[in-house]
Amino acid sequence: MSRTYQINPDWERISDEIVQPNQHIMVLGALDAGKTTFCQYLIEVAIKRGLKSALIDTDIGQSTIGPPTTIGMRLFPSCGVSIGKPLDGVNVKQNQIAEDENTVVYSLNADALYFVGAISPVRNLLPVLTGTRLMVDAAQEMSSEFIVIDTTGYIHENAAVMLKQQKIDIVRPHHIVCLGRSREMEKITASYKMMDRLKIHYLPVHKMALKKIRQRRQENRRTKFKTYFENTVIQNITFSEVGSARTPFFKGRIANQKEVDILMQLTEEEILYAEWGHRELAIITNRRLTSNTIMKIKDYLSLKNVFTESATYFHRRNVGLVDSSGTTIGIGIIESVDFQNQELRIRCHIGILNKTAVIQFGDYQHF
Repeated sequence: MSRTYQINPDWERISDEIVQPNQHIMVLGALDAGKTTFCQYLIEVAIKRGLKSALIDTDIGQSTIGPPTTIGMRLFPSCGVSIGKPLDGVNVKQNQIAEDENTVVYSLNADALYFVGAISPVRNLLPVLTGTRLMVDAAQEMSSEFIVIDTTGYIHENAAVMLKQQKIDIVRPHHIVCLGRSREMEKITASYKMMDRLKIHYLPVHKMALKKIRQRRQENRRTKFKTYFENTVIQNITFSEVGSARTPFFKGRIANQKEVDILMQLTEEEILYAEWGHRELAIITNRRLTSNTIMKIKDYLSLKNVFTESATYFHRRNVGLVDSSGTTIGIGIIESVDFQNQELRIRCHIGILNKTAVIQFGDYQHF
């Protein structure tokens, strides 16, 4: 076994039971409970036992597989090797260094990605659920024999409980491992105790698990973004070359000059861009329009919806890049928008934009 972290005796006991072929394991726990390192341990045991294994990382804010704002899946072959350094905060002794030449060194590379576009599941419950299910499907399509699903520390609020329960329902794991106080976890797991299809296990938090302050989490996220965007370039793509998703913009009929002039009279603002949908209007201005101005436009033009954003909405916004098969092939950053020439300037890895069919707009902006 890898000597990059200390093995908790409870981990060894439970791994004998749950690390078996054709098993899905979901790991729950609060912040800093050592979930990710425990998941690493399970994958390492599975690899040692000759199981082709997959690790799915649904912690979109502190991603270990793929960049932040995504759910990532990484496949590990049954080659009898170890994973490298621990993926999160279980303390490592200075002399505990992986020396095995067959060690698989951890990297941000993912074998499959789903773009959520945010660093918190709050207000993003549906994308998190969708991405989790799709990554499980991807692991199964790649013939994985053992799947581990890592989760966020978002467990206390009512919405968090519902998210975890829905995630359990949509994944249908064979085992749920809860790290931390059982009473804290039971609000999530209580309704599953009588079900034959899964077994619930409770483990104490590893005594060497480290607490991460908010600043450290932010720095960790910035470092991961920096690593991901190394060796990227800014590339141009016109609005008409791609579809857009999770935004009201770049999908309708672009307003002509006469229509723009009318809108400028109604808003008393410079209109950078406007487009029409079915009884809808999307407007981009230098300054965000007031609610009174929006109502004025709706009433005057008999519209059902008016969407409005300022130009700063697009500045360094995180976007997902999806190919024609619907697969997330990477993420990018909008560096600027040329509304006159109807062109986006996006920072991403070379070659990805040429394969992009749809750009998904995220909530996160890089400042």
